[in-house]
Amino acid sequence: MDARLLDVIISVICFCILIILLGFLPMVMESGTAYLTAILVFILALSGAGYLVNKQIS
Repeated sequence: MDARLLDVIISVICFCILIILLGFLPMVMESGTAYLTAILVFILALSGAGYLVNKQIS
């Protein structure tokens, strides 16, 4: 699979994860902590996916 297409698919999936977490976590946690947790999970998901894609391509 083309690396650019894979990057776009991963970014769309991670963005969907962020939107879901932004909607769900404030119901479970304090709002400030929930938003920071959602952003942290988003960053970790993108970083992890990018690492795996680069490892796969190399």
